[in-house]
Amino acid sequence: MKHQGSPFYNLVLLFLSIYVLVALSIEAFLVEDQEVKQVLQYIDFAVCSVFLCDFFVNLYKAKFKSQFLKWGWIDFISSIPAIDPLRWGRVSKIVRIIRYLRAIKSIKILINSLHTSKYETFTLCVFLVVFVSFTLSSAFILEFERSYHSDINTAEAALWWAFLNLMNAKASITQAVSHEGVIMTTILNKVGLLLFAYVNSMFIAWLVVQKKTGLESQNYVKNTNEE
Repeated sequence: MKHQGSPFYNLVLLFLSIYVLVALSIEAFLVEDQEVKQVLQYIDFAVCSVFLCDFFVNLYKAKFKSQFLKWGWIDFISSIPAIDPLRWGRVSKIVRIIRYLRAIKSIKILINSLHTSKYETFTLCVFLVVFVSFTLSSAFILEFERSYHSDINTAEAALWWAFLNLMNAKASITQAVSHEGVIMTTILNKVGLLLFAYVNSMFIAWLVVQKKTGLESQNYVKNTNEE
């Protein structure tokens, strides 16, 4: 089964696949608090949505649907959220993506391609920082705030707290009481500023490209008329 997408896209899928397996192990063997487990399950549901979209896009693009489904059904079943035993099927996704990455001749070529495309490298770094910061903060804040009898005592409250801090929203936000929570609030605020700067830079770059394309088109038309 050939996996569609660029090396960058498959690196993101590879990271998400490794994350859900690690999160599944932590949830099964280390985490006892039900609210922390609920946070991990909410994030797992979001990641599963990405995997399901990836499955249907690849199925749509596949020339031979039956050949794709020969192994693709494992990806589909393992991407269904809230079915714990089936989630271990994501190992197959990791194996196939690693095979794809090897198929581009070597890891060296992959690294060179990321070095060549500064945009993809920067985007990957921003994605990893935002995702990891949001996930860890949402889970750990429940542990930090429990002994302080804070209002951040449910999975929904923790996710909402992390999201608002990531967006640097100061209105209608429950403040962390613990010292660790205050530190995490600061970290999320800084990561949110990084995300905001990234979006702004991408928008400005898009405007520059559009302006450059427009000038090139005008010059082409002008030169054509002169000839």
